[in-house]
Order: sequence, then structure tokens, then C-alpha cells
Amino acid sequence: MPIIGYSINRIFVDTKSRSSDYKMMDPHVHNHYELFYLSKGSCTFLMRSLSYNLVPGSVIIIPPNTPHIIHYTSRQQSVRTSILFREPDVSFSNLNFISDMLKDGKHKLILQIPPMYQVHVEQLIRNMEAEQRFNDSKISPVMLSLCLIQLIVIINRFSTGIDTTLMDELHTTNRQVNLAATYINRNYNQRISLSDIADASGFSPNYLSRKFKEDTGIGVHEYLTYVRLNKAAIELAHTDHTVTEVALNNGFSDSNYFKDAFHKAYGMSPRDYRKKDKNINLEDSLDINDAPLASIPIETDL
Repeated sequence: MPIIGYSINRIFVDTKSRSSDYKMMDPHVHNHYELFYLSKGSCTFLMRSLSYNLVPGSVIIIPPNTPHIIHYTSRQQSVRTSILFREPDVSFSNLNFISDMLKDGKHKLILQIPPMYQVHVEQLIRNMEAEQRFNDSKISPVMLSLCLIQLIVIINRFSTGIDTTLMDELHTTNRQVNLAATYINRNYNQRISLSDIADASGFSPNYLSRKFKEDTGIGVHEYLTYVRLNKAAIELAHTDHTVTEVALNNGFSDSNYFKDAFHKAYGMSPRDYRKKDKNINLEDSLDINDAPLASIPIETDL
């Protein structure tokens, strides 16, 4: 049974360190939104019967009344921030896109912030924590709303969407199949074989191939290639690494095979994909270093 959370009447910000020993035994649900941001470590986030592997810079916006559960997987301490808010907290004139974003629960609520913008996200979070401690009953709620709106704007503008289509296809309650998928997500950049994946799952290679396809609708090798291509696309968009370097960094031993597989999946070459992404950024982005941040005093012990 899910744990029913409490109601809120304003924005709350909560940052905590979690070790892999921390266990959330049951899912919980609440009647407000939650913006979950991971700044360090890694975790597996389960929501709507789907599993997402989060890394530093990952953002999930959890809609009201949506059961979710988190398992921290990093050997080192993970650091997460939860920002709890209601739709009225971010409802201002000329900002209808925020309401649209919150209501588009399929494709826009699971995002990845590129490393170059994570520092600005984390600065805004520190600003919000400082304002929360200041706790001026007349001003703080407004200041928190302004900071949260700015945070959502930055996330919306600079984040990379995570394609959830394949995750829908991987909806399965089979523990061994999930173990295989988790092993792939953690080791996609290594030279791994079907036998390696099968060992991690506890199945024989032949049985895993059959069961994985049966439960998910996609083959083991096909899923491995998809994960590698998805990671490669992010690296192409946010680094200057050569196409060959991107291929090798994401588990492809043959750059020509990588180019062919990428073109088949994305409808364009890796070079054209990078050019397209840069053109979009040039047209749509704001130099964030020149963007004014909310004037909130930062305490020295933050």
C-alpha cells in the first residue's frame, strides 16, 4: 500500500544525503507536485510502474497522486533535493507554458540537465534554501515562487529530454529481466556479452533472450544498442568529442557501425545531429551567465 503524504500550503525545499543503505520500503503519494533533482550519486526511481536510472543532473517532476519509490544505488553518498509545490505557486500571467509542461506527464517530466548548466540549477536551489530559512511570512512565499519559476524555465530551456518510449516497452514485473536491463544501463559503455548480461540476471543466455523479448517486446541486443545510442546522442549534443570518441565512450567498438546504427535510429548522421542541436541552441538559448538571478542573500554556511 502506498504511503499517503501530507498536504502543503506553500513551497518547501528539502536537500538530503542518502546512502545505498537507505531503504524506502513502500511507495508514497501526495497531492502536490514534487520536483526531484539529483546532484550527486545515482538512484533508481520507480514511477507509474516504470523504472528510471538517474545520475547527477537528472530531474523528475512528479505529478500529484502519483505513487513513486526511490532506491539509491551509488557506493558513495547520493545527494537529492525535493521541491514540493502546488500549481498556484507557479501560476503567473504570461507563463502558461509552465502549466502546459506540468500537464504533459508523458514526455516533459523526466529530464537531464547538461553539466554546464547544473551549477546554475544548484545555485537556485541554494537560494531557495536560504529564503526558506529566512522565512518572512509576507515575502518568502513570493520569493520562493519566483526562484522556482526561474528554475523551471532553466530546466525547460536547457535540459535534454529522456525518451520514455522504450521504457514503456520495458514495463515488466519479472525480477530477472529487470536485473538484465539494470546491468545494461550500468555497463553499456563496456564490452559486454549476452553471457555477461545473463550472469547478472540469473538466467541462461538462451532463456534470457527468449524471456527478455517475451516480456518487453524488444531483444537484449536491441535494447543494449538503444541505450548506447541514447547516451551517445547526449554526448554529441553537449561535448566536442569526435564521432569516433563518442562511439568508443558508449560501447561501440566500430565507429562505422555506430554511424549506421545512429542514422537508422535518428534519421541523420551523428555529425548532422550535432549541427542541428547546436543550431537550436543558438536560436533559442539565452546566455545564462548574463541572466539575472533572484537577489537573495546566501548564508556562509551553505
